[in-house]
Amino acid sequence: MTSSSRQLQGKIAAEAEQAEATPDAELHYRRRQPKRSSVYGLRLPDERIEQLRRLAEARGIEPSTLVRQWVIEHLDDSEQAIGGPERRTAEWERDVRSTTEHLRQLLDERPWTKAG
Repeated sequence: MTSSSRQLQGKIAAEAEQAEATPDAELHYRRRQPKRSSVYGLRLPDERIEQLRRLAEARGIEPSTLVRQWVIEHLDDSEQAIGGPERRTAEWERDVRSTTEHLRQLLDERPWTKAG
C-alpha cells in the first residue's frame, strides 16, 4: 500500500470516527453540479442499432454511453487535427528562434574574437 493510500485511509478513518462520535451533528456538504449537457437525436438504420446494441453489450455499457464516447473521441481527434499542425508550427518556430538566439550568444562569446 502506498503512503498516499495510507493517508487517505487515515483521513477516512478519522472522519468515520468523528461521525460516530457526533451522530446528531448537522452535515454540511454541497452537491457537485454536473456539467451541462444537451440531448441530440440521432437517426440510424435498424441494423446499425442492433449492431450498436451488440457492441455495447459486449463492453458491458449502455448503447447511448458507447455512442457518446465515440462522438466525444471523434470530436477531440478532429479538434487536434485542425489545431494540431498550427500549434506544432508555432512551437517549432519558437524553438528555432530560441536556438538561433542561443547560437548568437555563443558566437558573441567566442574568445578568439575579443580584442585583448
